Amino acid sequence: ELGGDPSKISLVKRSVSTVCAEISEYHPNIKNWQIESYGKTEEFHRPKVHLHCSPGQAISSIKFASFGTPLGTCGSYQQGPCHAPTSYDILEKRCVGKQRCAVAISNSNFGHDPCPNVLKRLSVEAVCAPMTSTTAQPGGN
Repeated sequence: ELGGDPSKISLVKRSVSTVCAEISEYHPNIKNWQIESYGKTEEFHRPKVHLHCSPGQAISSIKFASFGTPLGTCGSYQQGPCHAPTSYDILEKRCVGKQRCAVAISNSNFGHDPCPNVLKRLSVEAVCAPMTSTTAQPGGN
């Protein structure tokens, strides 16, 4: 830019405190596309929901988790008519205390099929917080 007063420039540090992810059963992924395209008889690769906090942060809690038919968008998710009661427990067990985590979208991961013959999805909102000595663990699945 020409002209202007550089002393009037200000910077604001932005801190990400929540992360969201949403993915459905049978969500397309490259491994499944390759299997179909080349006629291979490999196992179907389940899609995974991935959560990832900024460097120096870890997932401190799960604000929302629902495997079934959740409603809304990031920051305003709501439980839908179909919901696996183990949703929170599974996400807390696999993600809290880690910088990143991944959870496969499958009925067996959540105990059972909460609504047969309905396409389900997993919506998650997690809270990221600065790592402490008790949460400083390497990222995992």
